[in-house]
Amino acid sequence: AGGRGEDDGMDALMAAITGDPLPEEARSDPAFLAEHRAAEADVAVLRDELARLAAALTGDEVSGEAGAPEAPAGAGEIRTPQDTSSAAPPARRPRGRTRPAGPPRPPRPGRPGGPRRALRVALGSLAGAAAFSLALGFGWLVTQGGGADDNAGASAKGDAGSPEAASSVRPAAPERELACARLVVEGTVTKVERDEGASGTRVTLTVTRSYKPAHGPAEAGFLLAADARPAPRPGQHVLAGVGRGDRYATLWSVGTARVSADRAWITDALPASRSLPCPSPTAP
Repeated sequence: AGGRGEDDGMDALMAAITGDPLPEEARSDPAFLAEHRAAEADVAVLRDELARLAAALTGDEVSGEAGAPEAPAGAGEIRTPQDTSSAAPPARRPRGRTRPAGPPRPPRPGRPGGPRRALRVALGSLAGAAAFSLALGFGWLVTQGGGADDNAGASAKGDAGSPEAASSVRPAAPERELACARLVVEGTVTKVERDEGASGTRVTLTVTRSYKPAHGPAEAGFLLAADARPAPRPGQHVLAGVGRGDRYATLWSVGTARVSADRAWITDALPASRSLPCPSPTAP
C-alpha cells in the first residue's frame, strides 16, 4: 500500500502537469483524488507566476489570472423577484492552498516599467562605472606625468650639481699639459684599495683607450687623493691623467658627459703636445 501511495503521488503530479485524464481506478481512490487536486492547485499557481514573470519581461500587462475561468454574472449574489433590495449573505470563499494574487497595478505615468526600467538602471550604472574608470585613468596619467616631470627635474638638478656632470674646464695650455703628463688613459674602474703608505686610494682600471703613451698597458693603476670627487668605485667610466714626477692623478673625470668633454680637448691638443718639451719645475 505504501509503495502504491508513492507511485500514485508521482502519477497525480504528472497528471496535473500534463492534464491527461485520470484512469477509472484512480478516480475511485479518494486519497489519489485529493493529492491530484492539490497538485492541480500548485500547478495553477506556478502557471500564474510564470505568466506574470513573462509579462514583466516583455512589458505587457496581465489581463487577469492565468488559466482562471471567468465567473458568470451574479455568481456571488442571489435575488428574489419579491425583494430585489435584499441580498443573500455572500458565499464563503473556498479555502485553497495558495491565495491568488490580485491584478497588477498599472505603471506610473511617465515612468518606464518592467524591463525598460531595469535596462535603464543597468545602462545608467554601466555609464557611471565607465565615467568613473575614465576619470580614474586620466587622474593616474596626470599623476604619473607630473611625477615623471618632477623626477626628471630633480634628476637634472642633481646631475647639474654633481661633480660628474660639471662642465670640463679646458686648460689654458692643453698642449703643455699633455706634454708634461706621463699617463693619460680612459677605461673602467675595476679595483679601489686603501693605500697604507698614502692618504688616498689606489685605483686600478681596465684601459679601453690610451692617449699617453700611445700604446699603453691593458691595465693601469695610480693614486687618487682622498678628497677627489666623485669618490672612486668599481664600474665607473673614467678618464685619468698623471703628471711626470707625480704620484697622484692630476686629471680625474667620471661619467659620460665629463669624459666626453675632456676627451675632446685631449684629442685636439695631443698631436701638438708630442713636439713640446716639458719645462722643469725649477726653470724660471
